[in-house]
Amino acid sequence: MTTLNLWFFPIAVSAIHALFLALVLWTREHNQPSNRLFALMLLSLALHLLDYSLSISGLILQVPHLIFTSYPLLFVIAPLFYLYVRSYLRMPLGNKWVLVGHFGLAILVLLSMLPFYLQSANYKLEFLQAIGEDAFKNLPAAQFLIMFLQIGQFLLYTVWSYRSVKTQEEEAARFRTNGNVSKIRWLKQAIQAFGLFSIFFGLMTIILLAQNAYRLEIDYVVVLLLSTLIFVIGYVALSQPKLFQDGLKRGRSQTQLTTSSANSLEQRLLTVMKEDKPFLKEDLKISDLAHLLSVPVHHLSEFLNNELHTSFADYINQYRIETAKTLLSDPNQRSSKILAIAFEAGFSNKATFNRVFKQSTGITPSAYRKSTLVN
Repeated sequence: MTTLNLWFFPIAVSAIHALFLALVLWTREHNQPSNRLFALMLLSLALHLLDYSLSISGLILQVPHLIFTSYPLLFVIAPLFYLYVRSYLRMPLGNKWVLVGHFGLAILVLLSMLPFYLQSANYKLEFLQAIGEDAFKNLPAAQFLIMFLQIGQFLLYTVWSYRSVKTQEEEAARFRTNGNVSKIRWLKQAIQAFGLFSIFFGLMTIILLAQNAYRLEIDYVVVLLLSTLIFVIGYVALSQPKLFQDGLKRGRSQTQLTTSSANSLEQRLLTVMKEDKPFLKEDLKISDLAHLLSVPVHHLSEFLNNELHTSFADYINQYRIETAKTLLSDPNQRSSKILAIAFEAGFSNKATFNRVFKQSTGITPSAYRKSTLVN
């Protein structure tokens, strides 16, 4: 039965508003990758809110094949927000396997619900009718499992996002450009709002679980809060458009290096890394590398930050990982322990090696060895 109650209108309007914002950010001239990640997040929110508004109004009964179709999208929102933060900060997002890993939970939810999606329209209508007979007060346990998984994911990615901002804040050279202060403030406020929503969502879910029933009123409050956040984002986008024009700046105004000197330093750096292999020294410091290049430490730091958009540690670890991959795929090193290879590649301990290797390749060193050494 179709019932266009008062809850339907603000939720539906916020969904349309999110779609509009997503379109604007995606098509913006001189677009930044971060804007498109944010647009994808807004699109996911919009589709979920549209699905929800159809459900509470009863309009979903006219299109039963849309029932629960937005559930997998709930698990792409937090990863997209985290990737937006890192992209805005000009931090590396990881290789394709790392990116796929961020959406692993969404893929699992999609696969788990695929049998339901493949059912007939009558089956879906009967299922919806069965759980709605008691005003949705007795939902399947899977519903609460999905909610707690989403809350946990939201909180985890909130922490990761905040750590990313703090990491960049500590590198003072990256924030000397005028205008970055307001952008960092925007990121912090966005992360705080995301985190507070996650906590509120968690508290409401615990209340529902404690009551051993499902109250639509609490669900409405959570969704309306989400809708409110979308309107706030829209207001920020209109009142401070510069926040969405580009990410943190790393222009020439931050560095004393000219284009020619930067190009010269790049060539010398590549030569030193190839011939001297300083990255094999486990306690290598940026001052050591600067000494090999005969340049001031701050020049090398500015070059890595502004020209290569990376940190000293990440740059050195790239070479160490490539060395480790070569050793792991070498049949003559088959009997060598993983720890020995980590040390030989320049890492100081196995834990750091495993973490950096998996972050770079998406798999563990032992799994990489098994995949490359074929009997």
